[in-house]
Amino acid sequence: MTRRLNAPFALTVATIVAIAGTVGCATAISGEPTSALSSPRTSPKPLPFTPTIKNRTNDRTDGTTFEPCAAYTDTELRALDIDPATISDAAQVDAANYRGCRWDSIGYTKGRGIEYSQIVGNEASLDSYKQKYKDLPWQPDRTVEGRPLAVATESEYCFGVFMSEFAVVVTIAAQPVDPSPGRTVECEKAIAFASLAITKAPA
Repeated sequence: MTRRLNAPFALTVATIVAIAGTVGCATAISGEPTSALSSPRTSPKPLPFTPTIKNRTNDRTDGTTFEPCAAYTDTELRALDIDPATISDAAQVDAANYRGCRWDSIGYTKGRGIEYSQIVGNEASLDSYKQKYKDLPWQPDRTVEGRPLAVATESEYCFGVFMSEFAVVVTIAAQPVDPSPGRTVECEKAIAFASLAITKAPA
């Protein structure tokens, strides 16, 4: 199925390309953060789909053990108005320098609902990530579970970014046809999804 999250995902892909990497292919179990010292760089939980690209995990996607595609239960996703049945791999090419997944909101139709993606990419720090994209309208950082969450808007979407081990986790919420004024709805959705990710991803 062809996914629609093009504009926001294009920016994020460019972001990940520029920072020269993205994260590893593993997941935290049972919603608890895990330590990089005790967790292998492969996911102990199978992906909910069969990848069609080669080298989904590579030397640019191994900065964290967090795997967005396998991190959540259907119940957790539905609580955020995300339809778990719409999951698909975010990567579009072999050996991409990003890894993650895409979803639609429950009952999504064109012009109504939210498109989501969550990807990971290697990065030195959240500050260095923000400095590379200093022209974006960054909001004051939030604090979630004691960890900083950076938030910015662009075009028809909003995204939240936090660090997990040696990678950024980028969560995007978009309404490509009729975004809300100031992207307030999109930011609310992105922050909620990113906040759930923070409870799963190792620090």
